[in-house]
Amino acid sequence: MEQTREGRSWEFAPFDPWSPDGKTLLFLSTDADLWRMNPGGTERMRLTDGGRIVPGLPLAGYGADWSDDGRQIVYTSCLFDNSAVWKTLVATTAEGSPAVNYSDIRKDADIWIMDADGSNKSQLTTGGDARLPLWEPHGDRIAYLSTKSGGQGVWVTDRGGRAEQVTFFEGNVTGYAWSPDGSAIVCVVGAPAGEWPEFSLWVVPLDGSGVRQLTSGNLDQAPAWSPDGDRIAFRSMSRNQSALWVMKSGGSDLEPLAPGNAIMHQWSPDGRMIAVSDGDDISVIAFDDRTTPASPGFGVTGALAALVLLPMLGRRSGRRP
Repeated sequence: MEQTREGRSWEFAPFDPWSPDGKTLLFLSTDADLWRMNPGGTERMRLTDGGRIVPGLPLAGYGADWSDDGRQIVYTSCLFDNSAVWKTLVATTAEGSPAVNYSDIRKDADIWIMDADGSNKSQLTTGGDARLPLWEPHGDRIAYLSTKSGGQGVWVTDRGGRAEQVTFFEGNVTGYAWSPDGSAIVCVVGAPAGEWPEFSLWVVPLDGSGVRQLTSGNLDQAPAWSPDGDRIAFRSMSRNQSALWVMKSGGSDLEPLAPGNAIMHQWSPDGRMIAVSDGDDISVIAFDDRTTPASPGFGVTGALAALVLLPMLGRRSGRRP
C-alpha cells in the first residue's frame, strides 16, 4: 500500500492487475474507484467514478479484467440511490449512532465494459447481481456470476450484451476459471441448501458435451488451469496433507503440492512451476522435483503483495500457453 501526497491510500484489488503487455496495472483506491498506472507507480489515471458506489460492498472495478488485446476492461459496478442512503442514515441505533443497513440501499451489481482509458463505458447486464467477470482467453466472450435465474451460476455474454446461462447446478457457483483454449469452465459449486457444507470442482464444456465432477466431499476452491490445459491446481481446506493440490483436468492423478496455509497460487507461463503465497511468503514449486525453495525474499508480506508478485512469475498465464 502506498500513501499519496493527497492523503489518499491505494491498494490492489483481488484480481490479476496486469495488462497483457505487462506495462499497466489496475487497482482500486479506498474510495472505490478503479485506477490504472505503470509498474513504477506513475501516470495514474482514474477510470471509474465512485461517487455513487456503496462503500464496503462490491464496487466499481470489483472483479476487473483486461481484454486479451489490452484495449478494453470489463468490471463490476454496484450503484445506489442517494435518497435511499439519506433515509437510512437518518435512522439511529439505541445508542444514538447512525444506523446504516446496506441491504436497504444496495442495488444489484452489473457488468460494464470500457476502453482502457476509461472512455466509452457500456453496461452489459441488468439485474441478477452480476459479478466477477472474466474475459475468454484469446476470445471475445465474457463470463460472469449472476443470480438472474435464481441460484448463482455462470453466464457468458458477448461484447454486445447477448448472454446465456451455462451452469445449472442445485448449489451456487462461487468461483470459476476459463480453460486456456476457452472451450470449458471449471466451477466451484457449493452443496445445495440444507446439505453438509462442501465445495466441489466441476468442469463445464461450453459445447454442451457433458458436465464432469472432479472433486467431492471437501472444501475445494480457487481452481487454476495449467497453461496447456492438462492440469488444474486448487486449494483444499479439508485434506490434511496439503493446502494446495493438482490433478489432471479430467480429475485423475490427484496429488498434494504444498503444505500449510496456501491462499494464492499461479502457474508460470510454461506450466513447469507454480508460485504459492501463504500471505507472508511467496514460494515456487518446480514440477520436475516437487521441491519448494525458500521464499524469494521480496521483502513484502501479505496477500496484497502476492496479487502483484505472483503475476510477475506467471503473468497472464491463462492467456499465453
